[in-house]
Parts: sequence; structure tokens; C-alpha cells
Amino acid sequence: MKTSAKIIIAVSCIAIAAGGTFGGYKYNEVRKKNKTVADVVPVSYMVGGYWGDELNLEGMVSSGDVQKIMQDESRLVDKILVKEGDTVTKGTPIVKYDMTLLNLDVQQKKNNLAVIEDKIKQANKEISRLKNLQPSEAIPPMPEPTAPPEPEVPEKPQVNVTLQINDAGAAVSGKGTEDDPYIFNCSGATVVAAGFLNQMAENSLFADFNVYENNNLIYMWSVRGSDIPPDQTADWVVGSNVQADGSGNVSVNFSTVYFGTFRAFAVTEEQIPEPDYDGFYDYSDYEQNFIQPGSDDYVYSKAEIARMITEKQEEIKTLELDKKSADIAYRQAAAKQENGQVESKIDGVVTSVNDGSSEGNSDSALVVIQGSDGVNVTVNIGELNLDKVTVGSEVTVTSYETGASAVAEVTSIDMTPVNGYFSYNENPNSSTYSFNASITDGAEGFNIDSWVSVSVQEMQVSDTFYIPLHYTREEDGRYYVMKSGKNKRLEKQYIQTGKTIYGSQIEIKSGLSQDDMICFPYGKNIKEGVKTKETDKVMW
Repeated sequence: MKTSAKIIIAVSCIAIAAGGTFGGYKYNEVRKKNKTVADVVPVSYMVGGYWGDELNLEGMVSSGDVQKIMQDESRLVDKILVKEGDTVTKGTPIVKYDMTLLNLDVQQKKNNLAVIEDKIKQANKEISRLKNLQPSEAIPPMPEPTAPPEPEVPEKPQVNVTLQINDAGAAVSGKGTEDDPYIFNCSGATVVAAGFLNQMAENSLFADFNVYENNNLIYMWSVRGSDIPPDQTADWVVGSNVQADGSGNVSVNFSTVYFGTFRAFAVTEEQIPEPDYDGFYDYSDYEQNFIQPGSDDYVYSKAEIARMITEKQEEIKTLELDKKSADIAYRQAAAKQENGQVESKIDGVVTSVNDGSSEGNSDSALVVIQGSDGVNVTVNIGELNLDKVTVGSEVTVTSYETGASAVAEVTSIDMTPVNGYFSYNENPNSSTYSFNASITDGAEGFNIDSWVSVSVQEMQVSDTFYIPLHYTREEDGRYYVMKSGKNKRLEKQYIQTGKTIYGSQIEIKSGLSQDDMICFPYGKNIKEGVKTKETDKVMW
């Protein structure tokens, strides 16, 4: 009873302490929330307009005022076939190259193009992998550990004690010999009759009197018949001179009458087997089903995955431009490899020849031919995009060779399909056509037969606006932002969204205005009720 009382008191103390701790925890949480400040930025600072999908095309300078044949360090000039003052027509051979270096140059540029194409392929595979990643917000909850079953405690057999021993018939076993004595199960109140004691003395019998308390063996008397005084006239109570306190402590008063040898036994608690936890706290099934070895699933948040996809898409854009440049360089080298010479693309007069015999700038053109035509560009376009250009519309033209950029006006559209041409930005199953555009301003830097990029762009007008995707969060299929609300404290605001562009901008249709202020909605301190502070720093 005392032990139980102590346990109850201890549990009560723990409960009181736990209650006090919880109260203190809640108080600290409130205090921390009051001290925490979230930076919010006006939505108007991050809003971006959306220009329609830019149409990127390729073209070539088909006619112009001047043709410059530049020195190429990767090729050896075998011979310059004209001299200053010569009048040339379109197709006149101008420069002849060494074919050995030309062949090597073509192979090098082909290999360079293949390397870039492989990089684009790997980058696209990486984007597919990133898009299939499971974000950390979607990780399945770990299963709650299952309590093991209560271990089965074998039931201890009940010992039946004899309260009166008159003869050997009360023995549970034994033959009364020294090797096999009678065994009697007794309590401290068991009485051994004087007649049976005399019988043991007369026949030199042996007996063990096992004394049990609460079904536990606590002591034993081992009695030899030869040790019993003859003509014993009194009965013997086996526990008359023994004191036991019930917890294993036994004392014997050897000044009173007793028979035989005394032996006490320690009272031990039943050993309850330890529960087997195997299978109850084993999370290997959970890891095999959800966390695959070497997988990046549940490692990155949605915002981090979106950022990585955007970065990889930007990398592909750069590689696509590199691929265009490499492809053009390869095609130009292959064209020169066909006959090993450069021909005049216009009718005109040779105004300059640099054969290296005179001092001058080594970077200057080998040959300059002056013509009289304006600068015109022939551009290839797929049939699905023909509606994007009309005669009179403007396009932006950029030279791959010099980097010069200018505005050109579409002067005509040829509705005869172009054979043998494929653009990376067009549908390969559709026909390709061409249109001509005349550079109206800034014609310097465009040389005959040089490749150019042509962009067609149209502004899309809309009442909606776009904000960075990572300023939003998704919950059960709905998007929301954390904005500064009443009393300048954070509150959750659900929004209606539209399409995502560039992999990093999301359209806001309703639920948010450009006058609202929102914060980056990730972090352990970003919770409803947190104080806000206005800032002008946008996390791009």
C-alpha cells in the first residue's frame, strides 16, 4: 500500500509539472510571435506584364550595300583572286582556301554542334526528372508506432499445502529414503502429528517439509528420523519457531523445539519477458514504399523545385542560342568546303584587298565589295506562324556574325514552300515559307550571306498580372499568399490563379491586388498573426 501511494503521488507531481510546462510553452509561443516580424513587399513592386510567346526565326542577308569577306584564323587563305578596283558580279570567285584546314574545321564544328545537342538533351532529361520529383510538402506522414502486444506471462501452478500430516500418505512424492525423501507441501501453520514423528524415528525415515507463503517457497525443514528424540509426545507446528515478513525475510528461533536442518529461500519476482519490438517500430517498409534509395523525392520544397526548373530552362535557352550559332558556323564551313572558295554575293566594285603585304589591322576584311542595293533579309517561317506577320509589320533582326541589331519592315511574303529547310522553332510536320524584310534603320554591321536571328513579338493586354511563383503556396489544390492584413499582421489569403509562364511567374486572376503587401511564405516564423514590416526588397 505504501508503495502504491508513492507511485500515485509521483504521477500527480508529473502531471502538475507537465501542466505547468505546457502553460509556459504557450506563453513563450505568444511572446515569440509578438517579437517576430515578417518583411512584406508591395505586390506592385514584383508585378510583371506578359508579352506573348516570342517567335524566333532565322534568316540570311540576301542583298545589301556591302559584302565583307573577313579573315578567319581557322583557315589558311590559298589565294585572293581579285584586286582593288575590279568590278565583280554575283558569283565571281573572290578568295580560295586551303582545303586541308577546311576539312578539319568542318569536322571540328560538327563535333561542337553534337556536344551542344547532347547538353540540351541532358538538360531536358533533368527538367523531366525535376518535374516528377515529389516536394517536401507532399511527404507522407510516418506511421505511428504500434504498441507491442502484452507479453504472455506463464501462469504459476498453484501449490496445494497440507495443514495436517498424520502419516506418509500426505506426501506429494518420495519414498522416505535419504536419496528420495518424502516431500510435504506445508504452510507455516501445518501440524505434524507426534505419531508420524515417532514413526520416522523408529524407521529412520527422511522427509522435506517445504513451507509456502503466497504460493512462494520461503523455507524448508529437512528432517532425519534418527535426529528425532524417541517417544515424541507432542505435535510439531513447522512454523512455530519461524518468523517471515512476506517479502523474503525469514528469521528462526533455534531455542525452541525444532527438527532437522533449516534452509530459507529468497522470494523472487516473476521474470516478465521483454516485449519483442520487431515489426512494431520498423520503418523499413515505409522507406521502401516512399523513400527510394538515391532518390531526391521529398528533399526539396515546391519553391526550390520550381527555381531549379527555371534555372535549367534558362540554361536550355542559352544552349539553344549556342546551338544556333554552332549550326550556322557548321553550315557556313560546310558550304566553303564544297568548292573551297568564297564568291561574290552582289554586283559591285572591289574597294579593298588585304593580302597581308602591307601594314594594317590584321582583323580587317580580306576583301570589301561595295554595291548599291539596300540591306534586305530573307526569313524562313512555318505555315502555322504565317498569321504572325503581314506586309508592313516590323521585326527585329540581329546578326550572328557581328551582333548588330536593327528593325526591319516586312516587304513581301512568298507563298511558295521552301524545300530542304527545317527550323528548330517550327513544327517539323508543317511546310516552311519565306518572307523578305528591308532594314529601315541601322544597316551597318550586316554583311551579305550572313545569318541573322529574327524575332516577332506581340504584347498581350490583360486585366490580370503576374507575380513570382515562389511567393505563393499550394494547399489542397488551392493557392494562397501570406499578406499583411488587419493591424499589420500576417493572414492567409486564398487567390485564383491562371497559367504559369517561364516556369517562374504565375498569373493572378483574383484575391490579390497590386496595393496588397505579401511576404515570402516559407520559414518557421511565417505564421498567421505575426507582425509585418514593409520593405522594398523583392526576392527574385
